[in-house]
Amino acid sequence: MPSTAATVTTSIEAPAEKAFLHIVPIALASIFTGYGPLPSVTGTLDETGPWDAAGRSRTVVFSDGSSARETLVSYEYPSRFAYRITGFTGVLRFLASEAHGEWWFESVPGRSATSVRWRYEFISRSGILKPLVGLFTRTLWRGYMGKALRLARAQVEARV
Repeated sequence: MPSTAATVTTSIEAPAEKAFLHIVPIALASIFTGYGPLPSVTGTLDETGPWDAAGRSRTVVFSDGSSARETLVSYEYPSRFAYRITGFTGVLRFLASEAHGEWWFESVPGRSATSVRWRYEFISRSGILKPLVGLFTRTLWRGYMGKALRLARAQVEARV
């Protein structure tokens, strides 16, 4: 199926290990606070354990009453983690069959800082929807991601 991705990056003034250990299990409601018409995250349900091993899953609940299932597919401390989102119940269920997220954490040489890159990819339900999913991903979703990443960076830097 056709896919469309967005990537955001930042630099965090903290070692990669600290950034990774804070961001991977972060309380989603603390960083996904809504963006334009996109709902905030209100919490998670049905967690299968700590968010620290491939195979863990949870249901993410949004302020508009929708939800999605998130599964951790890779956990490589302290450099990378990846997850898959399925079971969208909101408007996204009409556009995307699933989504994939991946974060990379790289130490900045000579500094106690970390370069963070986050990529999020939506798998369109059909080729005909790809232009619409692409527009959504490159505009609204990238903005949502950027806001969440700024809030995550602030949390990490406040704890260093």
